[in-house]
Amino acid sequence: MKLASDSKSVVSKTARLAAFAALACLVLPVAVSFAATIAYVQNNYATPQSSPTSVAVKFNAAQKAGDLNVAVVGWNDSKATVSSVTDSSGNTYVRAVGPTILTGALSQSIYYARNILAAAAGANTVTVQFSTGAAFPDIRILEYSGADLASPVDVTSAARGTEVRQIVGRPPRRTRRTSFSGRIL
Repeated sequence: MKLASDSKSVVSKTARLAAFAALACLVLPVAVSFAATIAYVQNNYATPQSSPTSVAVKFNAAQKAGDLNVAVVGWNDSKATVSSVTDSSGNTYVRAVGPTILTGALSQSIYYARNILAAAAGANTVTVQFSTGAAFPDIRILEYSGADLASPVDVTSAARGTEVRQIVGRPPRRTRRTSFSGRIL
């Protein structure tokens, strides 16, 4: 009788272990294959028709903690430089690429703030400060969700030139691919 009781106990433990293993086989592939998807959240812009030394642009909707802010800064001269990119929430902006300069005509840089702090609707304003008055600046701010919190930018590239046509059917000369999910190029 004692032997039967022991074998029933062993069978019960084995059955539970088998059930757990079967459940793990069903659930784990889903968890392992799940990858963060970067998604657009919101944007805003400012295009002052003058030569200001600073430009402020507000995020109109609420911002979620952990998202990614991107600021694309363009201006119509090659004399001014970007002194700083800040926001009223205290996020830290880092230059991803640039400045790309077309001497005497245009300049552009792209900045980002990773793992941002939450902000109420209309509470966060991004301010770009220039070294001197920048001719007709164009500031575009964007928010994305799902980017890697620690290192959202994987690869950057910049180019300048006068040829704007692309040969149909031919791939671009430089191809960039990210090797990590949750990162942007």
